[in-house]
Amino acid sequence: MKLLILAILSSLSFASNESVRLMPLEKWLPQQEQIALKNLVRNISPAGAVKGVVVASPSRQEPDYWFHWVRDAALVMGVIVDQYSQTSFADKKAYFLEMLWDYVEFSRLNQMTATPSGGPGEPKFNVDGSAFVGPWGRPQNDGPALRALTLIRFARALISDSKTDEIRRIGSIIKYDLEFVSHHWRDACFDLWEEIKGHHFYTLINQYQSMIEGSAYLSLLGDQGAAEWYQKQAQEMKIELSKFWDNQQKYIVSTRNRVGGIDYKKSNLDSSVLLGVLHASPADFFSVDDPKVEATVLKLKHTFKTLYSINQSGPPGVAIGRYPEDKYDGYSSQGDGNPWILITNGFAEYYYRLGKMYLKRKRIMISPDNKDFFKELGFDLPLGIIEPSSRTFSTLIERLQTEGDEYLTRVKYHLDSDGQMSEQMNRWSGYLQGARDLTWSYASFLTALESRF
Repeated sequence: MKLLILAILSSLSFASNESVRLMPLEKWLPQQEQIALKNLVRNISPAGAVKGVVVASPSRQEPDYWFHWVRDAALVMGVIVDQYSQTSFADKKAYFLEMLWDYVEFSRLNQMTATPSGGPGEPKFNVDGSAFVGPWGRPQNDGPALRALTLIRFARALISDSKTDEIRRIGSIIKYDLEFVSHHWRDACFDLWEEIKGHHFYTLINQYQSMIEGSAYLSLLGDQGAAEWYQKQAQEMKIELSKFWDNQQKYIVSTRNRVGGIDYKKSNLDSSVLLGVLHASPADFFSVDDPKVEATVLKLKHTFKTLYSINQSGPPGVAIGRYPEDKYDGYSSQGDGNPWILITNGFAEYYYRLGKMYLKRKRIMISPDNKDFFKELGFDLPLGIIEPSSRTFSTLIERLQTEGDEYLTRVKYHLDSDGQMSEQMNRWSGYLQGARDLTWSYASFLTALESRF
């Protein structure tokens, strides 16, 4: 009976998106790009909120996401930095620039507001700018690092536009976050899923990159003392990051030194590891082409491919969730975890960026750690280096784009014709559920599309 009900639900869930399912990906992508950008922008400084707020979702009940999360906002405003940098139209440039300055001022307000955690690791704020004082998993120290990374990118965009004088409006905010990171990165905090207190790969790799970028930026401004201090912290972080590789399990674990929060996440396998690599974008350590990252991606893919019923039918792309033991269904932490749109989009982005990285490096290294990763793609290769002159090199690059496209095709398969992206896709029926119009979901689609080649 249960299988019959699920089959009926599945057929119903796709009845309203038949036109989308049948639409070629190349036609759907530009259409969805416009929808995603429109819906993302709509959640920035929305009616009922002060300027500069980025609401996680317009949903105000079941679940209530009508808040400004520091982490989510930084990732979303990174998309706006891209839009500002890439447009050649003066009116659009001014439009995105105003959004960014509003975000800057709201970030300054966040830093000055007294909060329960007592520092910039406060996870979220009310939409009027006041502190959220209810019980929550705090602190979450990825927020300051991500905000610093976004604002440094914004500052560099201003410099490129010969607006050097205007970066002074950002300087103190960036420095405040960088100083916090440099002095508190060893502290235990809650992870990005707000469930476990400890030391987390996602948090630390973004803190690491904020020190790298912060050092370069402060050096550019002549603050050599701070630049050297941040470099020193980055090197110490690098040592700690290397400890997240589990040589027995052959994947990067998500948390070490757990001191609180949920205790049923036994595998320590988590898609947050991949998101950390994407959001930090380190060039020299745990980069997208690191064999250990590739091994982790493969383990995640295999795990979720068999875990979720929807992956047994439809397009070849795999819908990806947070971690296999997940109990959060978008409404309750006592349910069954589902695949998330933003993570499935993130897998598409990963394969696109991996292909670009190989083209940039002009080589592909096959090692014991990533040999199975390539075998999964259809390439049983000997250990060693594949040169660009090899036919295998070009064929493999093409396969990476195809793999990325399959993840976006999987997302397309579950959307309705209006292109609305919620937080989750039901693991059995494919119905969208959880917070509607999740701003981070739209941001993840736009960064994936930006990475496509």
